[in-house]
Amino acid sequence: MSFSPRDFRDCLGQFTTGVAVVTTRAKDGSKAGITINSFASVSLDPALVLFSVDARAATHALFAGECTEFCINILHQDQKNISELFSAPGQTEWDDIGYESDSLGMPRLKGSLAAFTCKRHAIHDGGDHSIIVGHVQELVMGQTGAPLLYYGGRYRALEG
Repeated sequence: MSFSPRDFRDCLGQFTTGVAVVTTRAKDGSKAGITINSFASVSLDPALVLFSVDARAATHALFAGECTEFCINILHQDQKNISELFSAPGQTEWDDIGYESDSLGMPRLKGSLAAFTCKRHAIHDGGDHSIIVGHVQELVMGQTGAPLLYYGGRYRALEG
């Protein structure tokens, strides 16, 4: 390999992504979430989406193990603070987070552009990440436009 992990990461940073938070509820009723920018559609029929979670993440065991249902929340540019909160290791405080329960009882973030309530369809090995495929059970379309974006290692917004 003629490149370093840093070179690889810098090149990946040239691809603009949206930002989302995946939320779930453990069997004991506790809520958890993680910020992602690895969201993609997989199939229209059946409706499948995917995201990946770092094997070192505090929530990895939940998403790749116990919790088979989750909600992917596509963030609005005004939700940067939510993204930062859920990217912090061990985030467990929900007191200042606006959410409601979706049809499967998962926390759906208020103010998101869209939300996908999913049942886990499959998990695949992705090196240092697990790739989690979800079968979409419910859609909620929020306010459209003004997504929170990530490019070159920082948050961005659409212009014009």
